[in-house]
Amino acid sequence: MNIECPRVFFVFCLATVSYFCSQQKLRAENKNGPPDGHGGTIQAVGAEWSNCCLELVQKATASGDEKLSRLIRDWPLPDEVTEVDAQVIASINKNTNGPDWLEESSRSLWSAFMILRQQRAHYFFEAAKTEIKKQQGISNRSRFKSSNEAIRLLVRVVREAPDHAFGRRALGYVRYEDQWVWPNAARQLRQKKEFSRKTGWTRNGKSTIVSSSPSQLLLPKILSPQATNTTKLFVSDHWNITSTAGIAQTSDLAKRLELTRFIWRQVFGGFVMTPADLNSRINGQARPRPTGSLKSILLAHREEYINSLQSLEPNVEKSLGMYWTPTRTAWFFDSQDSDRQTVEHEATHQLFAECWPTNPVAGSHHGIWAMEAAACYMESIVKTEFGFIVGGRDRGRVPAAKERLLDDSFFLPLRKLSKLGRIAMQNDPDLPKIYSQLSGLADFFMNGERGRYRDAFVEYLVQLYRGTAEYETLWELCEKSPEELDDAYKRHLSSQ
Repeated sequence: MNIECPRVFFVFCLATVSYFCSQQKLRAENKNGPPDGHGGTIQAVGAEWSNCCLELVQKATASGDEKLSRLIRDWPLPDEVTEVDAQVIASINKNTNGPDWLEESSRSLWSAFMILRQQRAHYFFEAAKTEIKKQQGISNRSRFKSSNEAIRLLVRVVREAPDHAFGRRALGYVRYEDQWVWPNAARQLRQKKEFSRKTGWTRNGKSTIVSSSPSQLLLPKILSPQATNTTKLFVSDHWNITSTAGIAQTSDLAKRLELTRFIWRQVFGGFVMTPADLNSRINGQARPRPTGSLKSILLAHREEYINSLQSLEPNVEKSLGMYWTPTRTAWFFDSQDSDRQTVEHEATHQLFAECWPTNPVAGSHHGIWAMEAAACYMESIVKTEFGFIVGGRDRGRVPAAKERLLDDSFFLPLRKLSKLGRIAMQNDPDLPKIYSQLSGLADFFMNGERGRYRDAFVEYLVQLYRGTAEYETLWELCEKSPEELDDAYKRHLSSQ
């Protein structure tokens, strides 16, 4: 039911904003956010937002600043105002002084807007703490615990208040001087290194030259005919990229890898951290620590890529990229035909495998479908003004899954699919059709029935990578039979 905010509440909202603006001091100085439910706190979320920001929108429009008017009016994320069939991933803009195009005459309106955002940050933070407490109270014997929702809320906190200390710390950031950075970046800064989009982390602004070819570095027994003495090492926050391609191409790969990691941590938050981890960080009992750098190789040509890997993977000619588990390395090659989906797919495999210690043979005997489905799901990323949308029945390979199911009548039951190991699935003559179905299944488990099975699917991935899952684990976590899930999947793809 959409109930209009009473006039008295609307006036109260505006009066409160005016009061805070007159103080010329944002609540951001209080790292805990506004007082807990005291002093007229406004929960400027949901249906209340349009009322609480109405005067700001009208004043911006009256002053001719239509761009600011639209920004304020449309600030809430899509899933905060209506139901969506995908995941909304928020970006974080550390600039709280306003966009470059902000007129000087609109500074007071921007300050009032930031006050409302502080209120929203407080609302989301309290909701996140409540969710963490709720999950911690769940008995391990009765049900698994998930931090998916808490992480989603904590990202909203930092979106609204980029300097929110507890939100930042819970998500894994650390403070270095006057900025929030990942622990790996802080380590580089402490070593007096500088970061450049062109050359990565360096001391003198020059890329590191490696004296061996990528194959010799990571696969010592393989000699590549393209061995070169001009192989470069590009160091980003979380990847060391050995490259024979150009500097611009290597820099672009680093950017895409880091962005994939940022999105992946929101999409699969329950895999990254537990409710206990979040609680310890919020309470100051644990501090985010640097992690080891992930390895990636970018080769200048497809031929070099095939020659380097064909002895390891007979079907390498059919691939556009690969994450090779034995050496924990993601391989790519530079090509005009290469697409970002390949990077997102293979980086997702790498992030799952190396986020924390995992079983190196995960998926060998069963469950490989879910690991591939999760990587296919990350191919559906779409950039938006507020961040990204991931999933949805019209994105990624899901339309192909729908075509396979409805037009070709191709469907592999979950009971059979779950028993397939890596080799059995890769050798299946229907592999392309299976991959289409995997994409559809991923969207169903992540977004179907309003995300009903998302926590269960992420927990299944946790147990798969730990090596503790059985082939029937997923439907036990969902508390449904595989046949019931099959039917629900078909309904998901059949609906408009």
